[in-house]
Amino acid sequence: MDYDAIIIGSGLGGCAAGAALAGAGRKVLILERMDVVGGRCSTKVREGFRMDIGCHFLFGCEHGAFEEACRRVGKGGILKFDHPDSFCIKIKDVSIVVDGKDLIVESPKSQRITVHLAEGFQEMMKMMPQELMNMGFGMMGQMMPMVAAMAAPIVEQFDNVPIGDFVDQYLNWPALRDFVELGQFAGFGTPSFLTPVSEMIRTMLIMMEYYKPGMNPLEFIGYPIGGLGTIPATMCEGIKDNGGEVRLEANVKRIIVEGGRATGVELDDGEVMKAPLVVSNAGIKETVAGLVGNEHFDAEYAERIGKLIPGITCFCIRAALDRKITDLDGIFCIPDGNLVSYYHTQWEQHHIPDGRPAVMWSVPSNMDPTAAPEGKQLVIAVGPLTFESDEPYGKIEQDALNTMEHVLPGFKEHLMWYEFLTPDSYMVFGEQGAPAIGIAQCIGQVGKERPSSKSPVEGLYYVGAECGVDMSGIGTDMATRCGLKCADYILSQEKASVGA
Repeated sequence: MDYDAIIIGSGLGGCAAGAALAGAGRKVLILERMDVVGGRCSTKVREGFRMDIGCHFLFGCEHGAFEEACRRVGKGGILKFDHPDSFCIKIKDVSIVVDGKDLIVESPKSQRITVHLAEGFQEMMKMMPQELMNMGFGMMGQMMPMVAAMAAPIVEQFDNVPIGDFVDQYLNWPALRDFVELGQFAGFGTPSFLTPVSEMIRTMLIMMEYYKPGMNPLEFIGYPIGGLGTIPATMCEGIKDNGGEVRLEANVKRIIVEGGRATGVELDDGEVMKAPLVVSNAGIKETVAGLVGNEHFDAEYAERIGKLIPGITCFCIRAALDRKITDLDGIFCIPDGNLVSYYHTQWEQHHIPDGRPAVMWSVPSNMDPTAAPEGKQLVIAVGPLTFESDEPYGKIEQDALNTMEHVLPGFKEHLMWYEFLTPDSYMVFGEQGAPAIGIAQCIGQVGKERPSSKSPVEGLYYVGAECGVDMSGIGTDMATRCGLKCADYILSQEKASVGA
């Protein structure tokens, strides 16, 4: 055998699995079809503006799975993150700004209202000694794995309860209900009438496990200094330091299965490489039906995987501005009307609603000045858009640009150029439906209903933000944890077989 493990795809799941295996002494080969590592977490540069392919706010950051994966290959502490300190939520004509110190509400029909969050928090902190708080949080962090295990049977009861139905029992304030809808959609990539309450609970348990004494809650989200691509690049450097290889522009044509076992891969150019383990980060549906072939699985399993629902995809506008026009790190715009109805229209009717779209902005150059040339600004806008839309994508492109001008006056005046990416643009990754967050975290596809990382074909595994029984969380962090968990399972099985 040429390698101990071949990993298809250098997305965060693949890189994390590779890091865990390489760090344990296994000879790893990562094959990436693109000319840069990272998949949906990669970075390219245009005219001095750094363009990230995927999301621009990450969960977990230096406290979560990214750091753990890097640590496995001796790269711990290298990744640095900036954490947002100023958000604006735009609900119709009402603006809510949180800047780390104050919460400011502005509306044309009312006076400006300011709530001094920092002062209130400081007063609250005076009531409890810091040493006692640190001890409490420290104990909580150590107990979280046990708490999560004990809570699992209770959490499972909510696998079939939509977040929307649950929230509607207690919340009858339309504006706040829209805010809840936007927040959960940003995390899970599915509307609240499909996302189960259990995913929210599991994610909160992960946050508690990551929490360190003295942390600001905003430290759970952030942007990596150097761009998204620094995360997989750091992992890959560690893999190479530990004797592994990373090959770019190496497109896998098929996974070789012999006698019911994966034994290697064949590239487009006919080159064959052998390994007793093949780990695919190419998407579970694409792996089963495409790289392996349904004929190597029993009909029921192949049918089940084929019917998995992908998460909603998106449009993306990357805008280069000739000057800085905002100090905000993030902006959330909720469209006129009801946001739940907006998602129903897109998800079920495949229709692009009229008027202002739901858009989430990030301003990477405010968090990392190297993301744009000096004196200029990079603004990224992302919004939901179904792959099966029955209307031209140009409709939402113009609506989104008009919304950006509405939220950021002067946007069009200072716009140098922009790129508009549609679901078709993401097909370069070869994913069916070009999902923004892998397989949807929806009812019927979470908890124990989530596909296992271990395939029925011996020696074949899947990783990424779409597999792993009981695997949950948010996007990139979930994909990374899946890779680590899969690799740890493989290593434990090796150890068990040696012991036997």
